[in-house]
Amino acid sequence: MDETKICRYCGQIIDLYSENCEYCGRFLNKEHDNKDLFCKKCKHPVNTDDNFCQFCGAVFNLPPANETQDISLKHNMIGIHYNVVIFLTSLVLSFALAFFVTTGKDSSTGAYFAAFGIAFIVSEIFLYIYLLPSIIAIENNNKNTYFIFICNLLLGITVVGWFVALTMALQTKH
Repeated sequence: MDETKICRYCGQIIDLYSENCEYCGRFLNKEHDNKDLFCKKCKHPVNTDDNFCQFCGAVFNLPPANETQDISLKHNMIGIHYNVVIFLTSLVLSFALAFFVTTGKDSSTGAYFAAFGIAFIVSEIFLYIYLLPSIIAIENNNKNTYFIFICNLLLGITVVGWFVALTMALQTKH
């Protein structure tokens, strides 16, 4: 006997007894909201918001393609903004560090630019590692992206806070 079913929302094959889909995270065991609505292919009852039949996998009620593109474009734009913020923060940190390192020691332009270059590379690497949980959450379109970012930003300075944010980013994908 087959021990799987199809998620009524995302169409992925999941365990027959799952209450939530492991792919989209939606609750699956709800009562049927329309007694007159049945799958045209296998005649099993379906809900008005179902995208797939749980029994035969028939496809219906999918959102238009442009809605899906808007969602991924929104998450992509968030990722672009994070990259810009990291770049600009690294730039400011590098100018400040280069200024303080070269002040009073060596006032030549070459020494300033060398200190700036090293500070820029180090701050870029540090910021990307520091914000890694947020970047993972964005890439996975995690539903808790903003919460993970706030946790990462405010508590990430503590090693425990950084690992908590990383764990949250890796656990749920949608």
